[in-house]
Amino acid sequence: MFLSVLIVSSVSFLVAFITTRLLASLMKSIRHVGIDVHKPEKPEIPTSCGTAIVVGVVVGSIIALHLFPDYKYHIIAFMLTVILTLLIGLVDDFIVLKGLVKAGLSFLSFIPIASLVLLKPEVFTFGRPEVPIIGRLRLTITYWLLLPLIIAGPANAVNMLDVLNGVMPLTTAIVTLSLLISSLILGRKIGIILSVILLLAILGYLPYNIYPAKVFSGDSGSLSVGAAIGAIALLAKLEIVALVALFPHIMNAFYVITFVKGLKEHREFPRPTRVKEDGIIVDSRNPKAPITLVRLIAGAEGAKEPDIVKCILILQVVAFILAILTTLLIPR
Repeated sequence: MFLSVLIVSSVSFLVAFITTRLLASLMKSIRHVGIDVHKPEKPEIPTSCGTAIVVGVVVGSIIALHLFPDYKYHIIAFMLTVILTLLIGLVDDFIVLKGLVKAGLSFLSFIPIASLVLLKPEVFTFGRPEVPIIGRLRLTITYWLLLPLIIAGPANAVNMLDVLNGVMPLTTAIVTLSLLISSLILGRKIGIILSVILLLAILGYLPYNIYPAKVFSGDSGSLSVGAAIGAIALLAKLEIVALVALFPHIMNAFYVITFVKGLKEHREFPRPTRVKEDGIIVDSRNPKAPITLVRLIAGAEGAKEPDIVKCILILQVVAFILAILTTLLIPR
C-alpha cells in the first residue's frame, strides 16, 4: 500500500504544482484577476487558480481507482463531490452569486455521496458517527438531514477564511493532515488514500499562494477544498475529528454569520479591516462591517499580514492537536 500511496500523492502534487503555473498565466491573459487589498500598492493577482488543487485531486483519484479497486466507489463519490463544488465555485468567480444562492448551491455537493449510499448500500452506509468515549451513535434518519451540511459547512467555512495570503492552503493542509493521522490511528484505509491525495494537491499549490501571493484561490479553490475535507470526513467516518480540526474556520464563520444575520455575499458589507500605508492591517472601526477572525487578531493596534497568518496558524495547530486527542478517545 505504501508504494501505491506514494504514487498517487506524487501525481497529485506534481499535477497541482504544474497546473497552478499554467492557470496563473491563463487567468492573467484573460484579465481574470483580484486585487490584493491587504497590500498598500493593491497589486492585481490572477484568481481562480485554486482550481489547480482540484485538477491534482482528480488526476490523483483516477490513478487511485486503478491502484485501489476495492474502494473505487468511494473514490468516484469523492471525486464527483469535488468536481461539482468546483463548478459552483467557478460560476461564482465569474458571475458573482448572492451569498445565499452560493451557499444553497453548495448544499448540492452532497449528491454524489448520497447516491453512493442509495445505489451501493453494501459498499458504504452512514448514520453511525463515532464520538469519543461513547463510540458509535445511531442517527440513521437525522443523519440524512445533516448530510448536506457536512459537505457545505466545511466548504463555506473554508471559503470565508480565505482572506489572507497562504491562509487557505496552510490551514486546510493541517486539517487534512489531522484526517490522515486519524485514519492511520483508526485503520481507515479510504481515509488514508483520500487524505494523501488532497494533502499533496494542496502542498503543490501552496508555494504560489503563500505570502506574497502570486495567485489567488478564488471560490472555486476554497469551496472545493472545504468540500473535499467534508467528503473525506464522511467516507472515512471521521465527522467529529473534522469538526474539531476545522475549529478556526467554524469560529470565523460563526462570527460572520451571526453578525450579518444569515448567509450573505461579503461584497454587500464594508470591509472589516483597512490597510495603512506601511502595510499594517487594522480594525476598520466600521460598526457595519462584520466581525471576523482577522479583524479580532488585527485589533486597533494592527499587525502585518504574515503576523496575522501566524496567529491563525497557531489556532489551527491547537485544533490539530485537539483533533488527534479526539481520535485517541474514540473506542476501537
